[in-house]
Amino acid sequence: MGKQLIAHAALAMWSLGVIGAAQAQQVGTDAAARAAARQAAGNSDSDKVDRVEITATRAVNAVDVQQVAAAITVLQPEGLAKFGLGNLSDIARLVPAMSVQEQGPGVNNITMRGLVVRGIVPSEIQDSSLVAVYVDEMPVTLKSGNPDLRVLDLERIEVLQGPQGTLFGASAMAGAVRQITQKPDTNDLFGSVEAVGSRTGGFGGNNHNLRGMLNVPLKDEVAGLRLTAYSGADSGYIRNDFNGATTNAVSTNQGRAALRIRAQSGLVIDASVTASNIKGGINDAYGKLAPFTTYALLPQKSNDALQLYNLAVHYDLGGAQLVSSSSYLQRDTQYATAAQYPATAFIFGGKNPLMASAYTIDNAVTDFAQELRLNSRDGGPFKWTAGAFLETGKRKLRQEQPTAGFDARFGDTRNFPGYSSQANDLATTPDNYFSGRQDTRSHQAALFAEGTYTVFDKLDLTAGLRLFKGTQDFDLHFSGLFGNLVGATPAAPTGSPETSSSSATAQGANPRFAAAYRIDQQHMLYANAGKGFRYGGNNQPVPFNFCGVNAPATFAPDSLWSYEAGSKNTLFGQRMTLNVNAYLSNWNDVQVFNKLPCTYYFTQNAGKIRSQGVELDTSVKLTRHASIGVNAAYNHAYARDAVITGIAAQNIPAGARTPYAPRVAASATASYRIPLAGSDAIGLAASYAYKGRAYTNFAAAQGSYAEIPSSNTLNASVSYLTGGIEVGLFGTNLTNGNKVSDVTTNSIAIQPGDTLFMARPRTVGLRVKSRF
Repeated sequence: MGKQLIAHAALAMWSLGVIGAAQAQQVGTDAAARAAARQAAGNSDSDKVDRVEITATRAVNAVDVQQVAAAITVLQPEGLAKFGLGNLSDIARLVPAMSVQEQGPGVNNITMRGLVVRGIVPSEIQDSSLVAVYVDEMPVTLKSGNPDLRVLDLERIEVLQGPQGTLFGASAMAGAVRQITQKPDTNDLFGSVEAVGSRTGGFGGNNHNLRGMLNVPLKDEVAGLRLTAYSGADSGYIRNDFNGATTNAVSTNQGRAALRIRAQSGLVIDASVTASNIKGGINDAYGKLAPFTTYALLPQKSNDALQLYNLAVHYDLGGAQLVSSSSYLQRDTQYATAAQYPATAFIFGGKNPLMASAYTIDNAVTDFAQELRLNSRDGGPFKWTAGAFLETGKRKLRQEQPTAGFDARFGDTRNFPGYSSQANDLATTPDNYFSGRQDTRSHQAALFAEGTYTVFDKLDLTAGLRLFKGTQDFDLHFSGLFGNLVGATPAAPTGSPETSSSSATAQGANPRFAAAYRIDQQHMLYANAGKGFRYGGNNQPVPFNFCGVNAPATFAPDSLWSYEAGSKNTLFGQRMTLNVNAYLSNWNDVQVFNKLPCTYYFTQNAGKIRSQGVELDTSVKLTRHASIGVNAAYNHAYARDAVITGIAAQNIPAGARTPYAPRVAASATASYRIPLAGSDAIGLAASYAYKGRAYTNFAAAQGSYAEIPSSNTLNASVSYLTGGIEVGLFGTNLTNGNKVSDVTTNSIAIQPGDTLFMARPRTVGLRVKSRF
């Protein structure tokens, strides 16, 4: 590890050396000015809709989102903070094109525009993400485990719908989520402290968190430091019928330090360190028990320890700006759920007593990413971006099934006196019927460029291309009774350890084209077409004698072409924005997930999916003090042709709807500000989000098919602002209309129904924030 850190630091320092001794412009505006502008926008007496600027185009300067030829939803963090919210699920509820399946803290899966074929499989490390997640310039994407960071001190959140492969790479085949942080101010000393206390209904209890921010100017106009910290405890709300305790309480401790240095008149260096530790449980309940009730013989818990390091440099070369971003991520997660039902059913025929078994998964992930990018600075008709990207990462997954009393019971039932799972089946510990090790090492490199030419100040024509190549090496070792299935049959399950080593390599090109026609300053028509791409990978070996299936060792990349046309409009003297778009995406060589009755699974390229729909995004300034916003989306994603997998029960009928994809989604927000004496004010706000029902597989005939019910989420708040003090009352999920966030279907007779993953019930609280 020490050598890796030294190597990464050396490459980061090399980036600084490349940027050497030239002059650069000042990058952006001071953090205090931005904060003041945001507060003024939220509390202003203007009767116009606020202008929203973004950096998703990766140009030198931020641009008005109304002038970008793509569907982009921008969220202000204050819109979530007033309700005590801020994680990825909260973001998704306000973005109709985006959905999140969530099973616990940091155990989630982001989907966009219906481009999804499978749910969360904690032991699967080959299922690459379709939606990229970024913190500033740092990629932090991890399929089924995107980090829940509440300490980021955000300026805004940019959600880009549709493939973003040209500028953001292979993980952005369906879209990207960019979390843009506040940058340190080099002039002023200021800060804030916020305390939140709340109570969750049902089996829930008291919750509390404390957040602080301090900006310290180290040298006027030269250097500034911004420190943020978050500590919180959220009560559990799932009751364990075994002992009456709640099982899914969460404690979160996070900190972040950001440094900005204006090394000379234009050379700007931003460095940041983020550390997070989240300890929690799993939000699961059983469908045939009382609502919000599970049954677990052992504690269910998760732990997520994360460190993020980033060094970003902006440098002016005269006609162009050079940007370097060096990022390092280290993440260790532990995940343990009670597995008494599969352990008892698979090995002991479902006969009592239930075995106290734990299903444990440990992940260790390290990733280093380096990007160098040149952006044009000339004000002429041609604007361009070009760069190179390098990423290398390692992932180590350890899976165990420790089961109290397993060895003795197995020896008795199988007439094997003195049986030891460690000695006889090579598990890592006694009383352990499965030990698994999966290791991956991946590398990718890319070159990208995008240019826009403006014709007659009316028409923008854009073309871009990303060339890429990636390799993944995969090593696997399974042992223990359920790992030793090489040569085994159902009648004689004892075999020998399974081992596998394979490698997958892919390369290709992602083009993108766009055209935007500005009728006038308030009306724009646009169209774009782009290719999205996802790398292939390596399968776990599937023992033929036990499962009856010859599975491929590797699977190939999949890709899609997406076409979008839309209009962006500012109406009624800038009192309303109205954006609408329609899209069609054709996804080919889809990486289809095949889950076998023998509990093994594999991925193969066997599908063609089409996703089409329309999206609406509007905001209205009703009066100087009242605003509303409405977003809505209709999506129809389905299998274009019948998919024949070689396993009858896994075949996908033509026209079958993609799983985990709501057909209809919508959200609405409203705010009203009541001015009082001086600068005092009362603020009222509410948000409503609807997600239609979805299903866990393509068709009922495939099995593992269950409905994820529709959800309605209503939040409301009232706040009083006086001077630098803000006091607010809030309520979330007020109608308890959001209950089930994910479902895992059940095939075990002794288990009490499907596993339901539950959203937090109604929560009501008080928040106090002081700015100084």
